[in-house]
Amino acid sequence: MLDAVDLIRPVLWIARALWWLGWEFLVRTVGWSIGWAIWRAVTFGRFPDTGFRDLDDTAHWASILVEMTGLAALAGVIALLSGVR
Repeated sequence: MLDAVDLIRPVLWIARALWWLGWEFLVRTVGWSIGWAIWRAVTFGRFPDTGFRDLDDTAHWASILVEMTGLAALAGVIALLSGVR
């Protein structure tokens, strides 16, 4: 007979897979893309010292800074355009 744990396990795996996809695509890809362009413009091409597609070669602290900058900029543009005060 199926136990409750046996029923929950596939749901947990699916939830973890969706969490990974969300993190990979939203934070890492979108955040990095926007943040990379912002930091390159502000620092005249000096930071980050890796290329646009070289996220895996970037230091951990730098990738977090760039990704969070990109997501904050995206949130700011959305708030600005939607009239949030």
